[in-house]
Amino acid sequence: MQKSEKKFQRASGRSAEGADDRVSLLRLSLRTTIGVYPEERRDFRDLEADVRLAVDLRAAGRSDDLADTIDYAALAERLRAVAAASRFRLLEALAEALSAEALRDPRVGAAEIALRKPDAVPEALAEVRIVRRRGRAAR
Repeated sequence: MQKSEKKFQRASGRSAEGADDRVSLLRLSLRTTIGVYPEERRDFRDLEADVRLAVDLRAAGRSDDLADTIDYAALAERLRAVAAASRFRLLEALAEALSAEALRDPRVGAAEIALRKPDAVPEALAEVRIVRRRGRAAR
């Protein structure tokens, strides 16, 4: 198990049962205005996000009912709307906004958000990754 996965497990704040359950959206495309420099802020930028939510999935597994889990399509739509409406300078700020949106669902114990900004650094892929849990304010 990787160090970041252990940290996410601790951050989820769940009991042992259901503690490892996750709902993930990987490689989610986001369009937003983001960047520190004026030339970055002229047009929308395409970002890529990985979103991992700590959610107890036992009820959904028993009921086979979408109402008992996180609706991937609805979550993706909400996160895309947050990104499209934002005008942040830093990936870190957008990641905070996305995690806050994910944590609006009371079933979500923790949210891990990874944001990637292609072409931010020549010959590299810039990424910011945060983990936020319910009831814990950012410092």
